[in-house]
Amino acid sequence: MVWRRQATVVQARQLLNAIAYIKQQKQIPNLERITRYMQREHKVPPSETHKQLQNAVKDNLIISYTAIGNKGSKTGMEQKGYKISDESELVDDGHDWYCFKCHGPGDVISCNKCWRVFHLSCFEEEEESYTNGHKHICYICKDIQKQAGHNRIRGNMLNTLLGYTVQRLKEKTRELHRIGHRDEELNFKRFVYKPMDLNTMEQIVQTQKYRCVEELVADAHNIVHNVYLVYGEEHGMTELARIMIRDCKYDIDEICQCWNCYYMSNSKPANWFCKPCKPPHELVYAKLKGFSYWPAKVIRVTEDSKHDVRFFGGYHQRALIPQEYIKPISVNIKTVTSKRTQGFIKACEELKLHRQLLEEQVDESSNNGDSEMENNMEEDDEEEEDEEEDDDDDDDDEDEEADDDTETREVTSTSVAPPKNTSKLKTKILTPENVNVVSSSVDKISTSPAPRSSKVAYKHTASQATPSTLQKEFEIDKQQAVARAVTNMQREIDRVRRQTTEKIKEQYMEEMKKLSKKHKEYISYVKKKQWCFFCGEEAMYHCCWNTAYCSKTCQKDHWQKEHKNDCRRPRPKPNTTQQQEQQQMDSDSDSSDGNNGNRTHGHGSSNFSLSGSSGSRDGSCKSVLYY
Repeated sequence: MVWRRQATVVQARQLLNAIAYIKQQKQIPNLERITRYMQREHKVPPSETHKQLQNAVKDNLIISYTAIGNKGSKTGMEQKGYKISDESELVDDGHDWYCFKCHGPGDVISCNKCWRVFHLSCFEEEEESYTNGHKHICYICKDIQKQAGHNRIRGNMLNTLLGYTVQRLKEKTRELHRIGHRDEELNFKRFVYKPMDLNTMEQIVQTQKYRCVEELVADAHNIVHNVYLVYGEEHGMTELARIMIRDCKYDIDEICQCWNCYYMSNSKPANWFCKPCKPPHELVYAKLKGFSYWPAKVIRVTEDSKHDVRFFGGYHQRALIPQEYIKPISVNIKTVTSKRTQGFIKACEELKLHRQLLEEQVDESSNNGDSEMENNMEEDDEEEEDEEEDDDDDDDDEDEEADDDTETREVTSTSVAPPKNTSKLKTKILTPENVNVVSSSVDKISTSPAPRSSKVAYKHTASQATPSTLQKEFEIDKQQAVARAVTNMQREIDRVRRQTTEKIKEQYMEEMKKLSKKHKEYISYVKKKQWCFFCGEEAMYHCCWNTAYCSKTCQKDHWQKEHKNDCRRPRPKPNTTQQQEQQQMDSDSDSSDGNNGNRTHGHGSSNFSLSGSSGSRDGSCKSVLYY
């Protein structure tokens, strides 16, 4: 075991970002500045920062050097600085730097078959991993070897099925099409040893390089490993990668259960659900809650005795049905259901066509069983020889023992299984009791040979087709998938556009309501004011009913011009009693006072004055100015 990396991924990325940030500030990234950055941005204490910085230097991610300050108080002084190492300085000895299972650094052991490394505790947790002396083989390589030895799907068909899987993953997780953009370039190349994304997996499928389904699962796990190292555990991309690996395992399980069903459900030729699989599925009547009994295929039986079935007719939906709601296909149809709807009639027609194709397949398999078995054995031997040539011969004795075991298992499975199926079918045909009884897959098998003129459409499988035909089919499927993706994207764009348009309209109407209300309030406010009759400014002095002025100048100019002839302010009538009293007072006063009194009550003066008689001819504007 060796220490390949000592610094944790998260804090190593934080230190790299700290050094890059300090360099952008035209400063030397010394320990003090890095510590302040880590404490300010990530709440990391100085002691932990110093420890992780030393580990990053040991891992050759960061290089320490002696720098001389050129500004500030440290001008001309030597100080220890840190810089990010070049990519060419990273050590590459053929293995990853972090544990493939927990994605952490530390003391790890390397797999002798691949580039992956594991902690000893993580390595021992996996039952499939094993250690023999100084040789360590991880559980992923073990699964690939085991699956390659028992692979029932050969050549182009395997990659066609995996192409459907990759396409389904790309439709669900568009963010994982490519990992490591420009923003993550600094972290990507220094932490990710084996780049992998969905686009790369699609290229591998197109070049027909996958030999078993476990290789695709290993690449999917590699995506999760890379996303964890680049984005961290709490990032949304990491959770998306976990969802992707669950979807991938689900599709792989579907392929392992019945690759015929998986291929037909994705390619969808005419009457695809009616074409029998190899081996054929059990036919039953299953009852879903709220529905009557319905004809269905049994895909698998779970550990708690629930049947995973897929119904005939309609959308060929799947469901888990308890054992008590399952009846054999041999029961009388009248006892099963009393309502014969259009959907039920369509399902019965598909069931009838499925039985016809099944009888033809059984007849052809009984005639051509021996030749197919010999061809399969020859293909197995040839592929086994190719796999032996491609494997690394690190330990010749161990490889030979493993190859002998796989050869024994292959020969046993290919030589024993077909006779068992053939013998079962022959006994059912010869027994009179089973003439009208349907077994797990055959209904009313006649003892007379089926007509040779009827051909089975399922006979033309991808394993017998030419590579060019398979490539064309794959391209057609790819184009259809792309068309579906484009349609979905266009539908999403239209939906977002409609929502945005409605939102903008609502905001526009709200804004117009506010402006209209504000406009009315302003108009009401303006109406309450008075404006100068002469110049139009806001008035301060009121004259008569519709005349006001902003200043004395405007009042004087307008009065002299025209208002003295049009002023409609009512003039006060003279009071006789007050005049008599005033005359009495004037007679008793001296001449000087009398003169002043006459000047005060005089009429006809056209000069403006702030003090004057209210009874003068020009006294109509006395509330504003006095004439």
